Amino acid sequence: MLSRTGGALAATTLALGALVGLAAPASAASTYKSDECTSSDNDYCMTLFYNSNTGGAIWASSCFIASKSIPDYAGYYAGDGIQVYYVFAQRNEIYNQLGYCNSGSGSGQAVKNNGAAASNNIGRTWRVHYNSNYGGVYQTIASGAIKNLNSSLKNENASGKML
Repeated sequence: MLSRTGGALAATTLALGALVGLAAPASAASTYKSDECTSSDNDYCMTLFYNSNTGGAIWASSCFIASKSIPDYAGYYAGDGIQVYYVFAQRNEIYNQLGYCNSGSGSGQAVKNNGAAASNNIGRTWRVHYNSNYGGVYQTIASGAIKNLNSSLKNENASGKML
């Protein structure tokens, strides 16, 4: 036979156990980044464009900018349940004198396997790779250049490395 205190304790324990069982699991947070350059005022970045240069003189589409090597254009796990995804974004400016980054075309799309052109204003050679972690075929983009990605890499870009 339970004492009055023991019975109350057992009832409280059962009630707490039921509440814990009903608690919803914590959901993972997501962050979307369109800029891995050191600052928004930095004019020395590498740029991936969502569209190719189909108009001859105008490079206009959403873009993703970076000033460092990126081993996986899908993004990365930041810890504490936070997943960071890289996406193309619209910018209403001419970016780094190597192309327009101002069309809504492609805005919000994943960077990985959606790039069509690249520019490099970083002052170092940059390579766009087919596989994550800088593997597979690649295309080298010299400093000061803007190029369509070749047929092996167009919409098949997984990482980018500064040399």
